[in-house]
Amino acid sequence: MFAAIAFLFWQSDQRIYQDQGRLAVSPDPNDRDAVIFTWNSEIDVPMARRFEEAFDEWKSKTRHIVIELNSPGGSLSEGGRVIDVIKKIKRTHAVETRVGAGGVCLSMCVPIYLRGARRIAAPSSLWMFHQPTTRDFFTDEKVREPEFETRMTAERFFNRYFVDSEMDPAWRAKLEREWRGGDVWKTGQELVDEDANVVMALE
Repeated sequence: MFAAIAFLFWQSDQRIYQDQGRLAVSPDPNDRDAVIFTWNSEIDVPMARRFEEAFDEWKSKTRHIVIELNSPGGSLSEGGRVIDVIKKIKRTHAVETRVGAGGVCLSMCVPIYLRGARRIAAPSSLWMFHQPTTRDFFTDEKVREPEFETRMTAERFFNRYFVDSEMDPAWRAKLEREWRGGDVWKTGQELVDEDANVVMALE
């Protein structure tokens, strides 16, 4: 119920994604040894390149990268490339992911958030899990696929990004049952209350 109310509030009042394709980088005011990479846009090109460029610039100046996300999701392929960059960063640096108050992390944003070794969110943050959909490159309209293809795509996505994560196995199994044919909405508070181990701590 609370997630549904939060969604309606976000849908009508949220003013986000003003700097599409731009990564904001700034020192963390609460930790002088950390740098914040803020992405306030869809998961789409050139996100991975922006992260790689920022890391190349800052990797010798810090050992702690905070990735702050506020995104409605987007491209599976670009999201996969972003995750590859985060894996590279984690070889030498601590990586924390955050979704702040009033922020959203929907669809492909969630697998990126899950790559944080430490994962923080605001209680009011809004989350959405759903099976991936195929869209036409030129019109961005949803493409109707045979049911078996949709099922296979969903299984590949689930195994790659959720099974291969720190998400609680029992909660993950429940999610797999619930997301078939629809969207699953949660708040940051609900994810913690349900022991999903998506969000590790609330702030």
